[in-house]
Amino acid sequence: MGSRFAVRVLVSVAYFASMASAAEPPITAIDFTREGHQLVGVSQRGLHLLQWPELEVIGVVQLPIPNLHAVSFSPDGTRIAVGGGSPAEEGRVQVVSWPEAQPGQTLHGHHDSVRAVAWLDNSDLVSASIDQSVKRWSLVQQASVATLRGHSKSVDALCALRGTNFIVTAGVDQSLRVWDFDAEEPLRSLNQHTGPVHALAVRPVQEGLPIIASASSDFTIRFWQPTIGRMIRYIRLSAAPLAITWINGGSHLVAGCDDGHIRVIDYDRLTVENDQDVMDGWVYAVKAHPFDGSVAAAGSGGTLRRVQLKSLDH
Repeated sequence: MGSRFAVRVLVSVAYFASMASAAEPPITAIDFTREGHQLVGVSQRGLHLLQWPELEVIGVVQLPIPNLHAVSFSPDGTRIAVGGGSPAEEGRVQVVSWPEAQPGQTLHGHHDSVRAVAWLDNSDLVSASIDQSVKRWSLVQQASVATLRGHSKSVDALCALRGTNFIVTAGVDQSLRVWDFDAEEPLRSLNQHTGPVHALAVRPVQEGLPIIASASSDFTIRFWQPTIGRMIRYIRLSAAPLAITWINGGSHLVAGCDDGHIRVIDYDRLTVENDQDVMDGWVYAVKAHPFDGSVAAAGSGGTLRRVQLKSLDH
């Protein structure tokens, strides 16, 4: 049978910036390279480049965008999209080449900070903003090719459903919205959350209808089949989840929470198998390593940690 995760963290190593200080700005988003040898993160200091698993700092790239909130590698691993902007003034997406880490195209068009980015393919991406809009961008055309409107407040999370023309967005208005880019209008709205939604994650399972998880300040994580508008199940935590990432082929979900803990959730059993204090402050970002079974957690005070979970065969 498949593997499951032990109820304890076996290894927790490496604070970023030598244990980090309260004066250091939080790291708000992270992503791994395709090979898993490096990790990138964003904060108000810029784009951080680190070696994995040692978490040695390679450098910090200064970008012409303040208040960075989002980072994502393209599917082919040759570009990074970074989102941010000036509150109530402008939101931008900066494209950075990899591994050169050189700033390239800058995508303008939002009227407030960009809060989330996701790639549709190697030349098209989407961004979500505090200005309540979602934009699709073409790097070939160097322009926005579609603008989606329907949220009544800031859009803070988005994900693309691979193999479809659908994306899912969520934010402060407590709703999830499912979009078809061909129609450029929401297909449906999912409204069971009772607090702002901070994060979305697509379950990495190929068969059947797509399944996503949503994390909210109402202390719940909810699981959905968005293409048919169905909520499958939910779990209530003892702290608000701010970030989520799937592990173990989709059998478990890791949540980073506002009490500095990460919690490992068994999808089938709807139980918390692990509750581990990993940092002081909030865990703003979590990301599963593509191969080694570890999870990166980032957050308050510029803290970045590696957490290794043990798998158990049953």
